[in-house]
Amino acid sequence: MEDSLKQPERVNIAHDYPDEPPQVAGSESTTVRYSFRFTGWPNLSQLVAVAVATAVYTVLSWLSLSLPGPVLGVSSFFVAIGFGIPFAIWFGGWAFVIAYIGNFIGAGLMSGTPPLVAIPFGAADFIQLCIPMLLYRFLAYRFGVNPIGKDVFTLRGFIFFLLCAVIPTNILGGLYGNFILLVMGQEPANQFFVGWISWSSVNIIVTLVIGSVLLAKLGPIVERFGLTIRDALR
Repeated sequence: MEDSLKQPERVNIAHDYPDEPPQVAGSESTTVRYSFRFTGWPNLSQLVAVAVATAVYTVLSWLSLSLPGPVLGVSSFFVAIGFGIPFAIWFGGWAFVIAYIGNFIGAGLMSGTPPLVAIPFGAADFIQLCIPMLLYRFLAYRFGVNPIGKDVFTLRGFIFFLLCAVIPTNILGGLYGNFILLVMGQEPANQFFVGWISWSSVNIIVTLVIGSVLLAKLGPIVERFGLTIRDALR
């Protein structure tokens, strides 16, 4: 009976989780469980964070496509993807909103893509952003890695990042995006493979460099201030 009334021991972040960065005063604990269950709606702070992420990804997508590329709709340096994948992993089900608005508006309409092309073209980021988010939510615990990629600079975390958020999804996203441009008459057939290889390789490099740094360094801060989405939408 006495044991059941004892107060639970306090978690000492510095002692129990030595790999974690130091605690930020007045912030959330870093020992957070993630899932993809629907448990309600986000609070105001989380909604603001999602809105900011959506705006940033949209503007970066537009700016990235203002750089000259091998074919229309393919950037020579698509810096936006390096931000988009961490945003998706942090914000759970809202990744679908961030991905589609960013690609449909930023990489589509704002970049001069006709609306009928931009509508299916926007779905390319469902592959590049949302699949990594889902794989992290459903498989991270099973493979012993952090569900928001904070351990990306460990061997296991980096391999998981490569296989779930970098290589396959960017290759498939590039294939889908260039296929849409081809069938919609925005890309000549003889440029299809050039566009696909350019899209995939650039995105892989950008994700490896920018995405990994954001996950490892900014992710713990976003989490501590209670801004990450812990379930499907909250």
